[in-house]
Amino acid sequence: MTAPPLIRLKGVTKRFRDLVANDAIDLDIAAGEVVALLGENGAGKSTLMKLAYGYLLPDAGSIEVDGRPQTIHSPRDAMALGIGMVFQQFSLLPALSVLENLLLAWPRAGRWRSGAEDEAAMEGLRDLAPEIAPGTRVRNLAVGERQLVELAKVLNLDARLVILDEPTSVLTPQEAARLHRLVRGLADQGRSVVIITHKLADVRACADRVAVMRRGKLVDAAAIGDRTNDQLVEAMVGKSVARRGRPAHRRLGPPRLMLRDLCCGGIQPARNVDLEVRRGEILGIAGVAGNGQWALAETVAGLVPPESGEVLLDGESVARRSERKAFSSPVAYIPEEPIRNAVVGSLDLAGNLALRSLATSAPLPDPAAAAARLEAFDVRPPEPGRRAATLSGGNLQKLVAARELGEHPAAIVACYPTMGLDVHATEAILGRLVDHASAGAAVLWIGEEIDDLLAIADRIAVIHDGRIVADLLPGATNAAEIGRYMAGGQSRAA
Repeated sequence: MTAPPLIRLKGVTKRFRDLVANDAIDLDIAAGEVVALLGENGAGKSTLMKLAYGYLLPDAGSIEVDGRPQTIHSPRDAMALGIGMVFQQFSLLPALSVLENLLLAWPRAGRWRSGAEDEAAMEGLRDLAPEIAPGTRVRNLAVGERQLVELAKVLNLDARLVILDEPTSVLTPQEAARLHRLVRGLADQGRSVVIITHKLADVRACADRVAVMRRGKLVDAAAIGDRTNDQLVEAMVGKSVARRGRPAHRRLGPPRLMLRDLCCGGIQPARNVDLEVRRGEILGIAGVAGNGQWALAETVAGLVPPESGEVLLDGESVARRSERKAFSSPVAYIPEEPIRNAVVGSLDLAGNLALRSLATSAPLPDPAAAAARLEAFDVRPPEPGRRAATLSGGNLQKLVAARELGEHPAAIVACYPTMGLDVHATEAILGRLVDHASAGAAVLWIGEEIDDLLAIADRIAVIHDGRIVADLLPGATNAAEIGRYMAGGQSRAA
């Protein structure tokens, strides 16, 4: 007799008011199987897995574990059944150390710790990231490093089903490859893994089967070898998606955004940065997370004053004078972790779109204009009165892009603007950057996808340990060379 699947979702439905996030979903996950749950932002992928994890309760349908019906009221119930989940939004306590965060979730931790317990709690993280010291404060970790600590917490629970929500969205290529190997290792041990993703690279690297969701429905499920990438993209978005490239005809003007011997403070500082971004140019910044990108972006955007050096836009200083001045800056800014740093969750979407207007005398957009802006940037659902906190992570990213790229900025600082976005939304945001550059803006794009940087940017500067170590022309370099500089190779100018 065939063994039942580890978990079976039957007719699972979840509604949020009039929005059907999951519409009668049927999905089986077998023991030892890696399933990639693929779909656009807002397709319902994370919602479906939150139902399996007990974070949300279904409105209809049933869930079986090992062939037995289960009512999973909470994550505690799910963990008792061997189901663990790593969310996009981190749950770590920044003031505590890495080890202390792991011990908070350690199932066998007693009142008095032993060295053996500490070693056991760190074991999973050492497999993922041996360079992360147990005593490091979480607030001092790069975003990618925090993601790996979150994953180690779930691995320590010995979960039979591990759900990873966009696990590679903040990882370097090397970290992502390590994660893919770990996922295959978990499957070899008989554990099941669901990777919620929008990246075809994740699917090809480690999945046995792919399930595709679109607008709340499961529209395709197949063995990974039975589908081409084009078929998967078409299943996700309902149509083919053309890649946007660098316009061959765009003329670059004189330097517009200038960084002169710029030194930026903070936990991960940037030092002695000399860069120019010309009118109409897209300058990509490549680097492993935590090498000074955050400090550089905040300083260039005018939110943090430099320790020394200058940031000039059209010959005038961008240095911060006040929060109100920063909000009315001609520099558009999409920050790292926009959910935390650029969105007010308790405000509605229209209010978030109007944050820049509040600092100026500009009139606030009316509901119709706000709705049109949301539609133009494919924010789902495009309801101006909806609270921002109710949106998925990808749609919050698009909301920030709608505010910052919806006008006509003189310069743009875009820090990982497509992180966590599906292929359709990624192409839309990259297209906006190209359009703004074509209109004369100077674009400083800090990116995590080397292939996108090579396809779109006019130049690529590589940052390592807070310093620019290479300034390259896309036609004269490749991903392997960029990766070597990211790891600390010798500097080279374009």
